[in-house]
Amino acid sequence: MKPAIVDLAERIQSDIQQRKLQPGDPYYTTSETARSFQVSGTTANRALQLLTQRRVLVRKQRAGTFIADPESNKTEQALRRVHLVVHQKYLEREGLLADGILIGLQRELPEAELEFNFLPHRDEEAYVEEIVNRALKSSVTEGFVLQRAQVGVQRILQESGLPTVVNGVLQPSITGLAHIDRDQGEMGRLLFQHLLQQNCQRVLIVFRDQVTAGDHLLLDAVQREMHGAGWGIDRLTVRCLPADDRAIQVSAQDVLSQSSVKLGILCRSEPAARAIAAVISGLNYPRKKQPVIVVADHFAREQAPCLFPHIRPCLSPEAYGQEIGRMLVRQMNRAAPRNLFCNVSVELVKPS
Repeated sequence: MKPAIVDLAERIQSDIQQRKLQPGDPYYTTSETARSFQVSGTTANRALQLLTQRRVLVRKQRAGTFIADPESNKTEQALRRVHLVVHQKYLEREGLLADGILIGLQRELPEAELEFNFLPHRDEEAYVEEIVNRALKSSVTEGFVLQRAQVGVQRILQESGLPTVVNGVLQPSITGLAHIDRDQGEMGRLLFQHLLQQNCQRVLIVFRDQVTAGDHLLLDAVQREMHGAGWGIDRLTVRCLPADDRAIQVSAQDVLSQSSVKLGILCRSEPAARAIAAVISGLNYPRKKQPVIVVADHFAREQAPCLFPHIRPCLSPEAYGQEIGRMLVRQMNRAAPRNLFCNVSVELVKPS
């Protein structure tokens, strides 16, 4: 089912075509649109705002709404502002939007202003709703890039109809957004197989406290590999932990103390891996039982080398950012966002 304002925007465009309205012709006011299409004034206003963003209509203060001239708008099609929506704690701790991605995005959209919007600890949806409402009313065309966004935030952007790319996996029930992500299933397979080759006999997976759909895909892949290796589910331990070194260390130490066999530790983030490595370094393990740590997410915001076997996308950060930019441009050119998806191949990198 399409979001209400997207559906109404398409009906309005059909109405314009059926009535053969020409550039410069007046269109309905908000109240007339609401009455004509039997929708609320809010839905009518946001659909008209969306069509203004798409340069189908032009709204002139105190004059009304008019059919836009496609020829005169050709030079105005570029996105003027891109909102990068991310949790500040993740950006500071893990660098979830690597500098290379931002460079690639700016290269693809040279005229766009990149604006960071940091999600609050509470009321994420209200915060994003406010930004979206401002974007719909803006005199310039705006788009969004979402990083680790929960389902409510993704749903708001889906319903807005604004050009949006999710950097990650879409949350359950979300189908109407463009998205790009590393191949999470292949990540799980590669990391588990490395632990298996290192003779690990049990696996601890450390996720962040806010679990996403991408985590589910990675976990599913690990479980498939475990089954293929003849492992039972009792050999798997999963912990979802806050981005706090002490909390991670205490939880990992508890699992380490209960493991009588060689433990493989799959960390979603590199900071978690470093915290656990600090604990292991203080313990006296025989070489054959020394735990092995692997990392799924190494974003290298500061270009620091990763000390653990880790996953690297086969696209460079710059190319990754450019692909995000191209997805936004395609939406400006009327491509259906649900058809825009890039599943980025990955490889396992072992530190020298």
